[in-house]
Amino acid sequence: LVGVVVLTVGMLATRNSEPQTPSPTLAYTPPSVSIPQSEPSSTTQPFYPQTVTTSAAPDAEQQLREIADEDRPFVAANLADHWVPQLSSKRPGVVDQGVVWDNTMTLQEHLDLRQRYPDVRLLWSGDWSTFSAPDFWVTVLGMAFPDPAGPLAWCRAQALDRDHCIAKLISTAHAVEGSTAYN
Repeated sequence: LVGVVVLTVGMLATRNSEPQTPSPTLAYTPPSVSIPQSEPSSTTQPFYPQTVTTSAAPDAEQQLREIADEDRPFVAANLADHWVPQLSSKRPGVVDQGVVWDNTMTLQEHLDLRQRYPDVRLLWSGDWSTFSAPDFWVTVLGMAFPDPAGPLAWCRAQALDRDHCIAKLISTAHAVEGSTAYN
């Protein structure tokens, strides 16, 4: 896509002998998302990205980092040392549903989940001691529970299977062992 844009701009520039004024570059501002309230549904289906992309946009990782950085204070204040529903965990190269994921797909999935469910937050697994690998983008629901029964009940109410919703303990002090529960 970037190549097509560059080629088109180059062709237009050679056809027009007048000097072109470059368009200003806009910095990314994370979206301000109005999140609709969801009702438990027996027809809710797991999210699969609408578009399969084979190469990551150069700024997708930066956008993910910015969202996770903005969400971290909320997570630290409201979710730390509590159980939450975890909706996704991806890093470039992960194969899920027969698709090799990249940061662009992960960003799109997170933004779609953010619109679908209230209070969705993005974590970088390396910031938390309860994840076994330090390099995953993890989407969680911002609802804190004292034990794994609450998140697992929420997952069932949303008709999300164990591959698309688990209970996860978010912490910087607890070990990985015992921090995950499945339906």
